[in-house]
Amino acid sequence: MGAKSTTLTGLSGTGDVMLTCFVSLSRNRTVGVRLGSGEKLDDILSSMNQVAEGVATAGAVIALAQKYNVKMPVLTAVARIIDNELTPTKAVFELMNLPQVEEV
Repeated sequence: MGAKSTTLTGLSGTGDVMLTCFVSLSRNRTVGVRLGSGEKLDDILSSMNQVAEGVATAGAVIALAQKYNVKMPVLTAVARIIDNELTPTKAVFELMNLPQVEEV
């Protein structure tokens, strides 16, 4: 798609991923933790004063991944949870049971 690899591997890309994964101030992480705890997405979003951009963009990322034939099983599971097609527990089960890929 013409992106520069340094966009993701640089401070802004890596920093954003690290923040989302490890810092409780991350809005996307907050939504994920609360979904994993069993709360409903509508209840989570209505209780937040800020926007968690990942909720709205997950589906768009999956559409692009499909267009460019990129497999993104974790983000696909996240999008399915957001769309209420999959529970977090079932998502973990499905992800943990994906076939292992051997490194060459």
